[in-house]
Amino acid sequence: MQRNDLATLARSSGFPRVSIYIPTHRTFPDAEQDPIRLSNALKEAERQLAEADVRNRDALVLEAHERTEAHKFWRYQDHGLAVLIEEGNTHWLKLPAEVPELTVVGRRFHVSPLVDIFADAGRFHVLAATRGSVRFFDGAERSLEEVKVDDLPSSWEEIKGRTDFEDQAGYHASSRGSTASPKYHALGESADDYEEVELGQFAQAVAKAVDKHLAEDAKPLILIAQPRLLGRLRQELQYGNIADADVQRDPASMDNKELHVAAWAIAGPLLRQPRDDLRQRCKAWLEGADIPASDDLQELMRSADEGRIQTLLLACGVNVWGRYDEERREVTRADKNAPDNEDLLNLLAVKTLMQGGEVISLSEDLSGKTGPAVGLYRY
Repeated sequence: MQRNDLATLARSSGFPRVSIYIPTHRTFPDAEQDPIRLSNALKEAERQLAEADVRNRDALVLEAHERTEAHKFWRYQDHGLAVLIEEGNTHWLKLPAEVPELTVVGRRFHVSPLVDIFADAGRFHVLAATRGSVRFFDGAERSLEEVKVDDLPSSWEEIKGRTDFEDQAGYHASSRGSTASPKYHALGESADDYEEVELGQFAQAVAKAVDKHLAEDAKPLILIAQPRLLGRLRQELQYGNIADADVQRDPASMDNKELHVAAWAIAGPLLRQPRDDLRQRCKAWLEGADIPASDDLQELMRSADEGRIQTLLLACGVNVWGRYDEERREVTRADKNAPDNEDLLNLLAVKTLMQGGEVISLSEDLSGKTGPAVGLYRY
């Protein structure tokens, strides 16, 4: 999931929207309890829907109920699951981190738990290449998923098949007599020249496919390859955000976990730095620096309406139930979730995302000194 996906979910509104979060397990027998957790969460959702006098609640949650019996589905889970239900559509999001159990029925999806997982970690790409194998991945702090890239060659053998490369080369005798050394008539004076041209054409084909795939992207690209091929890939790739550091190993000797660990060691600091800078900006504001910001919930809600919040920092796992009067622009807090209220922090996140702002987590050392939300303003 990327920021645009989160914003799309945030924009969906209209009562009812059902948001369910449960922790899940990747292996049996622990995974056997996961459909039971979902079944219990659906009962709670039905209770809240009945309390709100929703008449079509059985049809609304039918797909989710059917999934509790889909045994194959539960064999391929991650650490958490989000089930977001609206009329005519159920979104299933496998989460790379555990989440607290939560069921909310409201006018909009409860997306703030997704902020903790997706918006904060950042995303990156990995290109792992050898002459015998080329693989491309999308990655995050807790996950690495292989992705199909159009026209990306799977190996050098595929390039030879595409170009009839072998027909372009071959030994032939020099015209100066039988004592002369053999030559590659198209590719140079030696087998080393032949191999160098092979490598160059291979790197060109890989780079062309990757550049096209990432044409409208800006996330860091981590390269994993042996030094000679890695150097050629750097020469050929035009993508503008290739990490300066790389992994100079044969990726064929690494399993997916090793690939992820090696790539994250490079991507993590790159992705965290901008967010760490924002948290330092928040800290400076707390210490008295002249920075436009606030931690007052009502002021933040009004500022979000005006599109003034550039970055919203939210405390992880915190809910503030209540109501926001859109006309009077006033916040009223409540003790617990009910059909006539919602999580105000979630509403604040939704408003910020819809106005093009960024939402990240508020670190524990800062949240102890502020309220559950801090907004850094554009002006």
